[in-house]
Order: sequence, then C-alpha cells, then structure tokens
Amino acid sequence: MMITKKRQLQHRSGVRKQLIFCTLSALLSCGAAVAETNNQIKLTNEQILRAGIKTEAAIAADTAKSDGKANATEGQHLSGTVVAPPNAVSMISSMVSGVVQEVQHQSMQAIRSGNPIVSIFSQQLMEMQREYVQLATQSRLAKEKRERDEGLFNEGIIAQSRLQDSRAAAIQADVAARERYQALRSAGMGETQIRQLLSHQNLTPVLRISANSNGILTEINVKPGQRIEAGTPIASISKDGAFWVELQASAQQASSIRIGDLMQVNNCASAKVTAISSQIQSGNQTTLIRTQVIDGNQCLKLNQFVDARHQSSVIPANSIGVPAKALIQSKNEHYVFVKNAQGFEAVKVKLLSTVGQHAWVSSNPKLQVGSQVATQGIIQLKGARAGLGAEEGGAQ
Repeated sequence: MMITKKRQLQHRSGVRKQLIFCTLSALLSCGAAVAETNNQIKLTNEQILRAGIKTEAAIAADTAKSDGKANATEGQHLSGTVVAPPNAVSMISSMVSGVVQEVQHQSMQAIRSGNPIVSIFSQQLMEMQREYVQLATQSRLAKEKRERDEGLFNEGIIAQSRLQDSRAAAIQADVAARERYQALRSAGMGETQIRQLLSHQNLTPVLRISANSNGILTEINVKPGQRIEAGTPIASISKDGAFWVELQASAQQASSIRIGDLMQVNNCASAKVTAISSQIQSGNQTTLIRTQVIDGNQCLKLNQFVDARHQSSVIPANSIGVPAKALIQSKNEHYVFVKNAQGFEAVKVKLLSTVGQHAWVSSNPKLQVGSQVATQGIIQLKGARAGLGAEEGGAQ
C-alpha cells in the first residue's frame, strides 16, 4: 500500500514537471516543431499563442515626437574632462640595480608589448644568474639522489629514514631553484634566455626591460649613463583602452540622468554613463557623472576639456522605436525578435538612445516602422534560439 502511494506521488511529480517544461518551452516540446536556421525560429500562429508570446509595433521617431511621448529637443549639455581609468596606466620598474646603457624608445611614441624600452648593465643580474645556475644544478643532483635512494629502498638496502632525508633535500633544492628562476623572470629575462643560461652557462650583464602592454609611452624617467637602484621607475605606459569622461552636472541635470544613458561627446564619440556620484562637490555644487567611451575613442585625448550632450533624452532622427522590454543584450550586442511569416527572427540592432518606455535603434532592412517585435515570451524565444541551452544575457 505504501509502495503504491509512493509511486502515485512520483507520477504526479513527474506530470507537474512535464507541464512546467511544456509551458516554458512549448516551442520545442509537446509537439511544437521549431527549427532554427541562422537566426530564424519557425513557429506557427498556434505555437506562438500556446507559448504566450505577445508583440508590439515598432514606431517612427517623428510619430513619437508629434505624440509628445519624448523630448524632441537637442538634449541637455554638460562639460567635463577626459581621464584615464585607474587600470589604464602601467608603470615599468627595474628589479635590479645597474647603469642605463641605452634608451630604445622616446616618450609619446606608440609601443607594443614586448618592445624593449631601455638596456641596463647590471652586476646584480650576473650574481642572480650565477646563483640560479648553482641552485638548478643542486636541484638536479638532489633529484637524482632521491631516485637512487628510492631504488635502493625498494631493494631493501637502505632504511626509510635515509629515503625521507633524500626526498626532503630534493624538495628544498627545487624550491630554492624555482625562487631564483622567478626572480630572473621578474627582472625581465625571458624563458628562452634562462634555458640557454642553463645549457651554456653564459652569464650576461645586460638586461633589456620591455613594455608589458600595448599603448603610448607617456614618460621616460631615466637617461643613458644614469645609475639606478632596484625598484626605480623606468617608464609609464598609457595602455590601449576606453577612456573615461567625467562630467559636471547640476542638480536638475543629474536628476534626469540614469546609469546606462548615452552621451555624445564633442560630436565625435559616444559614451555610456557608468556611475553617478551620490555626493555634491563642495567647490562648484555639481554632481560628478562618470561615463565610459564606447565608440570614437581615437578622437579624444587625455585631460581634454569636452562638451557632452545627453543623448538618451533625445530621439535620434530617422531612428525606429521598439519597446525597451523587447531589447535584448548579449555581450556588447543588442537584438530584438521580429515577427515574420515563418515565426520570429533575431535581428541585430544598434542602440542609439533610450527615451521613456522605448529604445531607439538604427534602421534595419529587417526592422521597419510597423514591424511586430516580441515583448512577452522572450525567454521562450531565447531558449528556442539556443536549443534550450544556456540562455544569453539580457533583459526580458
């Protein structure tokens, strides 16, 4: 009796799970024939109805402006400064003392990772190499002795305590050699140089310090003939990457700005609001708005004074408006599901602005004014597009 009741509960649980699965993935299960070709998801009207998918029409920019749904002005203007993120500057230092022999690059030049910056003659480097060769040789001999003692112990010739001593000595010698190896790598010697050092025992007193990232060599702090100590800064590199633009906003301006809004900077770059200060600056009673450049980084320079227009409060001309909840973000791209004769197609779009309840995107041959875009049931469509695999990031 207990077994029968238990089986009935298991059966009910299985049916409940199947119903939930059918509700969320009616497109692929329970008789729904879904096929994906590129970004096309084939669905019948019956399947769309069963999946609970609803759509709304895309609208034109002129329609929204005439209906008073959004501000049609040029957007509020702010001013600020181009700055580098804290992780955008790399300092190059010497890990050994010595005398600068040559400077291969000058400041304000573009540089690639691995390019030599300066050459240093260092007696300390010679000593580090000598110590590494000695320690590496001791480590190899200790390993060989451990292997011999393991063989002798297996034959019953030596005691276990002797084998343990050999193992401990091998570990200590290996750690000491690795420590000196890491010191040479930190100083700037490459793996190929270190291997050649072990094979040929040719010590070199010259160390070439190279760039550790791509970017602009903003400053050189040494000159030929100068004696430096370990830890002396050699150069600084402004790494390639997106700039920040820090803008000053009045209380009224800040009240209408949200994280994620877009800014047009100097009519040459687009930036996205990433942070809004919770404090008022005492000096000028403004709020700091931090943005990150997402397009047009090359037309800006560090420490440049710029003007920015709050683009997210403006409906761009010739743009198409889709409900904000229909817009899906996957990594750095945006797309919407557009209804067509075969079902739905995932259409990639370029986000220009967000105003009110609409996202304004650039025109697209597959997305026109009046096109029906999915606003509900997006999870089901994403699951169908991914074959019920891992869902892509985005908002429903």
